Amino acid sequence: MTRYAGYCLLLLLWLPLAGFAEPPELVLTDALAEQPESLSLLDYAAMLEDPAGNLALPDVLAVGKQFFPVEPGDGGLDLFLTRSAYWLRVDIHNLSAKKDWYFRIPGSLSRQVQVYLGAVGGDAGTFTPQQRMAYSRFSQYRLLLPSNTESRLYFRVQDRQAPLVIKPSLYSPRQMLAEVMLTYPIYSFVIGGLLTLAFYNLLYFFYLRDRSFLALSVFILGFVLEMGSHSGVWHYFGFVPQYLAAPGDAFGLIAIAAGISLSNNWMETRRHLPRFYRLSRLVFWVSLLLIPTQWWLGYGTAFTGVLALLAMPLFAVAVIIRYQQGFRFPFMLRTGVLLVLLGFIPTLLRGAGLIGDVPMLTDSMYFILLVALVMLSLTQAEQVRIKSEQAERIAVANQAKDEFLTTMSHELRTPMSAVVNAGRLLKLTQLSGAQGEYVTRLNTSAQHMLALINDILDLARLDSSLLRMESIPFRLADVLHQAEQLLVGQAHGKQLKLDISNQFHLLKKRLTGDPTRLRQVLLNLLNNAIKFTPAGVVSLTVSPLEVSETEARLLFEVRDTGIGISAKDQQKLFQPFSQVDSSTARQYGGSGLGLAISYKLVQRMGGELQVESRFRQGSCFYFTLGFPLQDAPGVSAETPAAPPSSQRSSLYTLLVDDDEMNRFFGGELIRSLGVKVEVADSGEQALRLLRERHFDLVFMDVGMPGLDGYATTRLIRADRHLQGLPVIALTAHAIAGERERCLQAGMDDYLTKPFEVEHLEAAVRHWSRRTATG
Repeated sequence: MTRYAGYCLLLLLWLPLAGFAEPPELVLTDALAEQPESLSLLDYAAMLEDPAGNLALPDVLAVGKQFFPVEPGDGGLDLFLTRSAYWLRVDIHNLSAKKDWYFRIPGSLSRQVQVYLGAVGGDAGTFTPQQRMAYSRFSQYRLLLPSNTESRLYFRVQDRQAPLVIKPSLYSPRQMLAEVMLTYPIYSFVIGGLLTLAFYNLLYFFYLRDRSFLALSVFILGFVLEMGSHSGVWHYFGFVPQYLAAPGDAFGLIAIAAGISLSNNWMETRRHLPRFYRLSRLVFWVSLLLIPTQWWLGYGTAFTGVLALLAMPLFAVAVIIRYQQGFRFPFMLRTGVLLVLLGFIPTLLRGAGLIGDVPMLTDSMYFILLVALVMLSLTQAEQVRIKSEQAERIAVANQAKDEFLTTMSHELRTPMSAVVNAGRLLKLTQLSGAQGEYVTRLNTSAQHMLALINDILDLARLDSSLLRMESIPFRLADVLHQAEQLLVGQAHGKQLKLDISNQFHLLKKRLTGDPTRLRQVLLNLLNNAIKFTPAGVVSLTVSPLEVSETEARLLFEVRDTGIGISAKDQQKLFQPFSQVDSSTARQYGGSGLGLAISYKLVQRMGGELQVESRFRQGSCFYFTLGFPLQDAPGVSAETPAAPPSSQRSSLYTLLVDDDEMNRFFGGELIRSLGVKVEVADSGEQALRLLRERHFDLVFMDVGMPGLDGYATTRLIRADRHLQGLPVIALTAHAIAGERERCLQAGMDDYLTKPFEVEHLEAAVRHWSRRTATG
C-alpha cells in the first residue's frame, strides 16, 4: 500500500507540471510557406487571463510564468461571453527564406486586438507594437521575421459585446494572396447584392408609400450591418470600422424592430389580432430601448439574440392563429422566412452564448440571407401588385354599387311616390268611416315602407361615397322642436312623458353642420326609446361641454326607463338588422336599421354613439359632437307673408314626368294646393308646351328616357324667352351630389320624391312670391 501511495503522490505532483509545460516553438520552413493552408497558432500558444482587463505589456512580461498552454477546440478557443481580456504568447523560429509573414485573428468590429513582436527573453522596450493592415477582413498584421531568427509574439484579445472566439493564424505571402483572391470577390458580390436589395425596397417605399417596403429595407440593412460587423467584412472598408464599431449591436436591435413591424404588416395583426399587435409593439419598443442599454452594459449580442429568440415563438403562435383564421402565406414568402430562420437561429443561439462557435456559420449566413431576402423582396412586390389589383376591383365594385344604389333609389322611390301621394289625396276627399280607416292604415303602411326604403338606402350610402354630409348654419332649438313635434303624439299615446331639455343657450350663435342628419339620429334614438319603454319617461338632454367664440362641443343624451339591454346584447346593438332577440323583434317590430344608421351617421359627424344600460333598468344613448359657430343673422322686421290662395290659384305650372302614375297623383297633389297644372310625359313635349303657352313654374323629373330633365333644363336656359322661368327638380335619386348636379344644369330648386306636402307647398309659396315680385 505504501508503494502505491507513493506512485499516486508522484502522479499528482507531475500532472500540474505537465499541464503548465511550455508549448512547442513554431518553426517556419519553406515547405510550410508553400502549403495551401495557413498555420494555426493555438497549438504553439500559451495564454494568460486578465479578468480586470487592465494589464499592459510590462505587467504581462513580469508574470510570464503564469502563462499556461492552450487547449483549442475544432473551431478555435471558444470562451463564450466574457469581460476578461486574454494575452497569448507564441515563440516563432523562422528557418525559411521568407521574412514577410501575416498574422490574422478573426472577429467582429467590437473586438479589441493589440499585437507586439520582439525577441525571446527581451524586456518591454524591445517589443514593437504592430499596426493593423487596412482593408483586410479581420485584424491582420504584417510581421517582419528575419531568416534564421527567433521571435516572440504577444497579442491581447478582448470583446465585451460578442462571444469571444480566438483563432489566430499565420500566413505566408502566397497563402495570403490565395485567401484574398478567393474571399474578396465573393463578399463583394454578396454584400453588394444585399445592399442593392435594401435600396430596391427603399425606392419601392418612396414610390408606393407602403410601410412594408420600408420595414423590409431597414431589416435588410440592419442585419447586413450587424452580420458584417461580427464577421469582420467591414474591415475591408478602411473608413467604416471607426464608425460602425461604436454602435455595437444597435443595428441588430434595429433589424429586430423592423422585422416585428414587417411581420405585423404581412399578417395584418393590428386588424385581426389586436392583443398580439399590442404585445408585439411592446417588443418593438423594448428592442429600441435596448440600444443605449447595450452600449452601457455590453453584451449587445446576447441582448439581440435573446430578444429575437423570445420574439420568434410569439410570432409562431400568431402565424398558427392567422392560419386558423384562413390566412395563407405565399409559397415564396414561406420559403424565404424558413431560410432566414434556418440561418438566423444558430446565429442567435451563438450570440446569446447558448451554443458554441460553429465554423462556417457566419460565412454561409450571408448566402442564405441573400437568397432568402431576394425571395422576400419578390414576394413583397407581388403582394403589393395583388393589393393594387384588389383595390382596383374594390373601386370597380364600389362604382357598380354606387350605380346600383342610384338605380334602386329611383326604382323604389318612384312607385312609392305614387302610393304615398294617392293616400294623401284620398285623405282630402269625402270618405266613409270605413274608407277613412282604410286610408289611414294605407298611409301608415306607405310611410313605414318609405321609411324602410330610406333606411336601407341610407345604410348602403353610408358604406359608399354617395352620402354627402351638409355643413350649413342652423338653430339647435329648431331641430329639437321638430323632433319633439313629430314624436310627442307617439309618446302621449303610450302615456309616456317626453322631456326635451336644451341647455345650450347662445341665442346669437348658430351651429354649423348637417341639421337633417342630426335630426335623423335624434328621431331614431327617441323613437327607439319610446318603442321600448312601456311606462315612465323618455328624455333628450343637450349639454354644452366646451364652448368658445368659434366652436361648441355638445353632449346629446337620450334616456328612458324602458326594458334595458343586457351587457351581452349591447355588443351587437349597432349591427345592421340586429335586435336584442327574436322575441323583441316580434313584440316591438322594426328592421333593426335605425341604430346602425345612427351609429354611422354620428361617426360621419365626428363622434361616437355609445350606450349605458342595464337589463330592465332603462338605457342611455349618448354621443358628443363639435360644431363650428356662426353669428345668427338679424331678423328682418318685415317677414314676407304667405301669398293668398287667390295669388296661388293664378299660377300656371307644368309637371314633367315620364311615369303616368306620378303625373296623375303629382298633378292632383299640386291642384290640391290651388295651383293650375299641365302635365308632360317627356322633355320634348315639355319644350313644345313651354314655347306654346306661358307657365309660371316647372316641376321637372330628372330621370326620363330620351331627353332627360338635365338636358331639358339646359335647353330651357338656352332659350332667351324662358331663361327666367323657375324650374324645380323632382328626383328619386336621393344621393350625394344630386342637388349640385341639378343646380349645375340650371334648375332653381330640388325636391326628393316622394315629397311631403309641406315641402311642395313651401316651394310653391316661395316661387310664387318670387314670380309676383319679379
